[in-house]
Amino acid sequence: MMRLAPLWLALVLALGPGQPARAAAGRHPLRPPSAVSESRAVPAPASVLMEVSTGQVLASSGAHRRLPPASLDKLMTLYLTLGAIRDHRTTLDTVVTISAEAWRIGRTAESSRMFLNVGDRVTVRELLSGLMVASGNDAAEALAEVVGGSADEFVAMMNAEAGRLGLHDTHYVTPHGLPAPDEYTSAWDVALLSRRILLDFPEVVSITAARYETYGGIRQANWNNLVFRDPRVDGLKTGHTNAAGYCIAATAQQDGMRLLAVVMDAPTLQRRTAVAEGLFAEGFNRYALVAVPWERVVSSSFRIYGGTAADVSLTTPHPVTVLVTRGGRPSFSISERITARPFAPLARAQQVGMLTVALDGRTLVTAPLIAAQAVARAGVLGRLWGYVRYEFGAILHRHPAYSQGTYTPSA
Repeated sequence: MMRLAPLWLALVLALGPGQPARAAAGRHPLRPPSAVSESRAVPAPASVLMEVSTGQVLASSGAHRRLPPASLDKLMTLYLTLGAIRDHRTTLDTVVTISAEAWRIGRTAESSRMFLNVGDRVTVRELLSGLMVASGNDAAEALAEVVGGSADEFVAMMNAEAGRLGLHDTHYVTPHGLPAPDEYTSAWDVALLSRRILLDFPEVVSITAARYETYGGIRQANWNNLVFRDPRVDGLKTGHTNAAGYCIAATAQQDGMRLLAVVMDAPTLQRRTAVAEGLFAEGFNRYALVAVPWERVVSSSFRIYGGTAADVSLTTPHPVTVLVTRGGRPSFSISERITARPFAPLARAQQVGMLTVALDGRTLVTAPLIAAQAVARAGVLGRLWGYVRYEFGAILHRHPAYSQGTYTPSA
């Protein structure tokens, strides 16, 4: 077995693991790509390149074509499981007893699997690793039973969540993506879901970046060959069936900018790899993410009356950033609208207004303006004096509710 290791590593680095194929228990599964002709008569792969923090789509092709998802199905299984953990309906350390159905799904012909056996006791943490690294269909079934009670109930949850997220090109039939009639998604919807996963659960890349996963003495390489080829890549998921072709939702981060590249219906693993890497090259070479110093353009404080402080600093829940073309110097319009009444008390993180960043009349970013500190109510005399000051200021028009300015990034 050890003599195979150099050959296995060379295959991984050159091509990355294919999907799906079977492996014998107790051995490192070698997973060569299926023999699919590069010249088959199909459209070019569907693709989307997106910047994650802004959601801006930088490139796309055939983005709304409805296609079989293969194991990209598991992105929704991941999202719902992480949501269940967040909502305290399960935990990473919850122990799951593997059912006969989960075992059966894993033993389906050509099924990628974690090699779970009936009666195994496995934690949700282990199942998530098996789901995302080994692409275990058995792990997907087990998680569906934990979160939904049954696979059918879980699929209903998947479709309900797809509707809530606006995935209009998507319909789920299984929690794992093995071929099923009337199951489809699009590169656009996969990008939207992947972005939601990365924003809501950024820690997920600690799972998806792993190069290997081991369970029951079987070590499997990550299906995502890009984690071996590019140190910037730390997720997310691949998929392959004969009907779906080779698919990937890959994410990479450089200089504070995180990109998401989705490729579906590629005829070969090599083609999928080339398209995804080309999208990343275009994104990182052409664009940059710039922090907007809005505090230098509009007011970063909020005057308050009748409180223990005269004003309070304003902030936003997250840094305000915009995407710019490298070498360009666009002029962004920044506006601030105060909507809260300026009287104490004021809670920390209470929203007092809205910040908007626009370019050529098109809104790019909106962010709530929140109080950086709490301000308690003053005593009776302090409140009275505050009211007098407020009324006097109103006469002199000293309570502007709206301000605006421009910002141009340096070259």
